[in-house]
Amino acid sequence: MRYPALLCALLFSAYSHYVAAQWLQTTGVAPLAGQSSADARQQAINDALTQALQYSGLSLSSVQTLSQGVLTQDSIRIQSQGQVQQIHVLEEQQQDGLLSVTLQLDIRAGADAQQCQQSGLRNHFALTRAGFANPQQARDGQIFDIPQAFSKQLFALMSQAELNVRPTPYFKEALDVAPFFSQQYDYDEQLIDYVGNASNSQFVLLSHITDVSLGQQLNSDYAFWADDSFARFFNVEFILFDALSFEKIWQQAYHTQAPWDFDKTALVDVHSGIFWQSQYGRSVSALSQQVMYDLNQALQCLPSKGQIKHIEDQQVIINLGKDNGLTLGQELTLAHNNQAVTYAGKRLPRQVTTLYRVEITQLYQHSAVASNVSKRPLQNIQLNDLVLVNP
Repeated sequence: MRYPALLCALLFSAYSHYVAAQWLQTTGVAPLAGQSSADARQQAINDALTQALQYSGLSLSSVQTLSQGVLTQDSIRIQSQGQVQQIHVLEEQQQDGLLSVTLQLDIRAGADAQQCQQSGLRNHFALTRAGFANPQQARDGQIFDIPQAFSKQLFALMSQAELNVRPTPYFKEALDVAPFFSQQYDYDEQLIDYVGNASNSQFVLLSHITDVSLGQQLNSDYAFWADDSFARFFNVEFILFDALSFEKIWQQAYHTQAPWDFDKTALVDVHSGIFWQSQYGRSVSALSQQVMYDLNQALQCLPSKGQIKHIEDQQVIINLGKDNGLTLGQELTLAHNNQAVTYAGKRLPRQVTTLYRVEITQLYQHSAVASNVSKRPLQNIQLNDLVLVNP
């Protein structure tokens, strides 16, 4: 579940269009319950920064240091699309159990900033249930359901954010994702095809939790009056595939650790608020935020494509609709999906763009009817051929 800091509306002011530079003012919030003021302050700052950077097309790696109301430049790592010149903390307030922090940021486009042509459409991806490399590590706390809980938490986080991509949950079955993360990459492309079709998504995101083990003891054995305290790891890997071409688009591994707030013999409900408000749960939530922005960055400039699911006379029904951002009257281009197959049985993408153009005449949430507007009748167009969204 998404913690309250990300449920609050953020106000942006004092900005110009993002061409060369802009000042942004944004407010982030965090709950005070269950954590120290310092932790809540850091959470609120991260909230404000990630929202502002997302708005500006940048991505946040980490923020750690605050000195006299100014975040130090060394503590921020920004990807190459731009840079943060200055960040000032304007105000900090505590009210109704929440801590709010207002930041002012001077964001400038970098010399190597790249602008992608946006078609206005949102790319959909299937968010699958995470795999679990070492389930025996879940015995401490009995957190065997952590893969499903983590995947649902990531889905909730991304569903509530204003992103250029939209997740479709695919949690009904546990997938064998281990081959996708092996060195041999001996995986079955039919699984990507199956999940893409079942979820009506252009992309498929697979994940694999590799470590949830307890680390070293944090408190001293000499402090016999205190309960034992241990660090716990959370390591997870992600791979994103294009379900239409079977290409691997993006791959990234993430690592975090935090104190485990529960007894080793306790039964911990990983779907509960108690778990997600613990130090460990908040650390996993912060990792999920980073995944969200990295994934959005990886997908936001990729072209939007759909498939033809039905052909009748001079009309086609496609698997893109209102939820993708299509509009009535919009024109699309048709392309043949002619994949080549290697001697090893792997499919290679090969797209042949045609001169056929169709216009959206009926629009539904997840599909649309498009009529031929070309001067020639539709010929050689087949089911599962591609629909290209014109930029």
